[in-house]
Amino acid sequence: MRNCLVVFILLSCTVVGGQNSVLSFRENLLVKSNINTQNESFSIQNNNQSILVNANNTYRLEVGANYKFLGLKIGFSPSSRSSDFKSKFLNSQLNIFLKQWIQSFEYRKVQGFYQDNNAQLLAQFPDLKTTSWLGTTSYVLNNNFSLKHLTHLNEWQRETAGSFVPTLKYGFNRLSNSIDYQKVAENSFDVSFAPAYYYTWAFKEHWFISSSIAPALGVRFTTEKLNNITNKDTFISRALDLTLQFGYTSETISAGASFNFDSNAINKDLTQSMVNDKSYASLYFGYRFTPPNFLKRTVEQIESTLGL
Repeated sequence: MRNCLVVFILLSCTVVGGQNSVLSFRENLLVKSNINTQNESFSIQNNNQSILVNANNTYRLEVGANYKFLGLKIGFSPSSRSSDFKSKFLNSQLNIFLKQWIQSFEYRKVQGFYQDNNAQLLAQFPDLKTTSWLGTTSYVLNNNFSLKHLTHLNEWQRETAGSFVPTLKYGFNRLSNSIDYQKVAENSFDVSFAPAYYYTWAFKEHWFISSSIAPALGVRFTTEKLNNITNKDTFISRALDLTLQFGYTSETISAGASFNFDSNAINKDLTQSMVNDKSYASLYFGYRFTPPNFLKRTVEQIESTLGL
């Protein structure tokens, strides 16, 4: 059993393809967009009863651009014309690519939730809001596997390969609401580690299918304020993320779809807590072209200054 485990790790982390298994597009400017069905849900504890509330966003739009070692993405949710109740969603993300490292910083804000039963509106929570500052640091162990081919579209995985991708996640989250004209707030700081594994099957030159599994274990430090009473606590968090993705890649375009299952759990009930047990789908499209001269000069100057 021990020998089999050693062989499995070596096969997962060593070179699988040839020297040209990953093609980089760092000299091209990538403009991309995607639409997904991911939603935001919360569980509110009230008199030992749990009430599940959702944001009124049926889909989200994201647009972004990557060039060399920098990436920027902005996301929002169009208002639903079929409902008088509105939810506001906004997020922005900065990505930094340094060889096998990927560093991300993200800001997210969602306000306006509702409770329904079989599409019938039961209650509205227009003041319920969550604000998050999140970060992830990932390292790809296999040089012949491209995580950026899947997540940022600025590389092309041309041959079948897989890799472990150890990922450190951290962030500050704030939930706030008004209950009976009283302010309720919950601040939490999360740190978790995910030994993720990705595998991409490349076939017919331009097509691929990829899957991943990312279990995570972490710690959450929480400060909860209710009726001028402050409670602090520390507890263990657990998560599991599964992804299936397929698509098409060429030297100019990337397009495809991904399906995600994301599950999170904590070992204690709070007055308000995020519920992320959900499945969602995403469609994406990216186009690469020669960057304008002013952008090329600016980024090259930054590279030279930082010694990248």
